[in-house]
Formats: sequence, structure tokens, C-alpha cells
Amino acid sequence: MPMFVRRPQRAILLVSDLPTWGRVALASAAPLVEAAGFQACSLPTALLSTHGAYPGFVLEPQTAFLEKAWAHLRTLDLTFAGVSLGFVGDRAQFPLLEAIATTVKAAGGLVLVDPILGDHGRRYGLFHEDYVPAFQSLIRGADVITPNLTEAALLLGQDPTQGPTTLEEVHQWTRALGALGPRRVVLTSAPFPGRPDHTGVAWYDGTTDETGVLAHPRLGTGIPGTGDALAARLISFLARGVPFRRAVERAVRGTLADLRRSLAHGRPPLWGPEGPLTV
Repeated sequence: MPMFVRRPQRAILLVSDLPTWGRVALASAAPLVEAAGFQACSLPTALLSTHGAYPGFVLEPQTAFLEKAWAHLRTLDLTFAGVSLGFVGDRAQFPLLEAIATTVKAAGGLVLVDPILGDHGRRYGLFHEDYVPAFQSLIRGADVITPNLTEAALLLGQDPTQGPTTLEEVHQWTRALGALGPRRVVLTSAPFPGRPDHTGVAWYDGTTDETGVLAHPRLGTGIPGTGDALAARLISFLARGVPFRRAVERAVRGTLADLRRSLAHGRPPLWGPEGPLTV
């Protein structure tokens, strides 16, 4: 009879902020990664009372902890199937995040960067202008990035209040983002000219030079944490060996299911999407 050898559960490292309230960032990503069959290993860049859309939120960067924790983790015999890098709590954290990405990638892991910089046509007030070149440097070694439309504009040096006006321009943007270094790009909150009631994602695969879009009707008026949920699903599917296009489709479908369930249950948008029933 054939012998089946069971391997230890693989782990994905999640590096982002951790809020007490609001299903965003690590609060969103960790349950999804666990549901996908991985051990979710959280390394917080900042602790927050809530996410930044709540007035009066409290934020404490965790730069010193981050450095000490990573130094300790490096002494252990650990490997990660991937690392997802998101919210950066302090400009001083970027060199360490680049080192983390390099270490994980050198051991065969995937590197996903969600370059959190802004939304709705403006850079977040938390971040100074020097965050843009810092993220440009960080994404050079990424396997995949997941910027929203505003973040894409900032990374490309475009006016974030003026997005692409044709589908061809959308594809030009995703290709231009790929030219910054990442092999693959997933542009969220993508516009669909002539269809203002729709949004979705546009993707570019630099390994095949293919582009594509996935459009869907707009759901609600904006729910924080949607991009975090999509990125967590995406890295989980990719780490399981799902082909890129299929991984994007499944990540979008699962995230839309979260949003529809949240709206159906009357969940306040600021709370973030409901937790996953499945990945």
C-alpha cells in the first residue's frame, strides 16, 4: 500500500496593523489565512484602537517590537510559504520590511505587498510624502502587489484625483505598475469607463504579459477592510498553487460574498466586512 506522509501545516507571515475594533488589516487577514489551511503568523507594525476612519482613533507604531521580534524569529528554524506586507506604522520600518521580504523570498516564499497609502483620490494624512518612494522601493522585490486606484496613481507619479478614462488606460496602468518591479499586479477599485455603477479589479501577469479585468456592481458606499480581505485570500490561493488568474477570480468572488452578507445583515460599513464563512 502507498504511504502518505503528512507535512506540517505551512505558515504565512502577515505584517500589518492590528486594530482592537474593525475587521481590517490583521483582524481581517488572519482568519482568512487560517481558513485557507495555513498558520497565520501576525507581526504587527502598529496597534490601533480602531482603524483610521473612526474619529479619535489611537495608533501606536511598533517599530522597536518589530525589530526585536524579527531578530528573535531569525534565530528559529522557521520558513514561511509567503509574507503579506501592508500598513507601515512608521517610515523607519521600511528597511526592516524589505529585509523580511528578501528573507522570505530567498527561502522560496511568496511576497505580496499591499502598498497602503491612501484612497478616494488622496493620500492618508497619517503618511508623509516620503512613504511613496519607500513603497516604490519595497514593491520592487514583490511577487504581487494589490494597490487601489489612488495608491496606483501615487506609485506611478500620477494625479490621484484623475484616474484612467478608458479600459486601455487601465491596462496601461497595470503594466506600468509591473514595470516598477512586481511580477504581478492586482489593481483594486478599478474604474470601468461608461459604467459608473461598476467597479472591480484589473490584473496584469508579467510572467505571461496577460491583462484582464473583473467587473461587478458597486456594493455599498465603501467598506474598510475590503482590500485586506482580498489580499489575504489572494496570497493564500497563490501559496496553495492556484494559477494567478484563477486565484484573482476566487479572491474577488469570496470578498464579494463577504460584502453581500454584510449588507444583507445590516452591518455598519465602518465595522468592516463580516468574517468569512469560507475562504
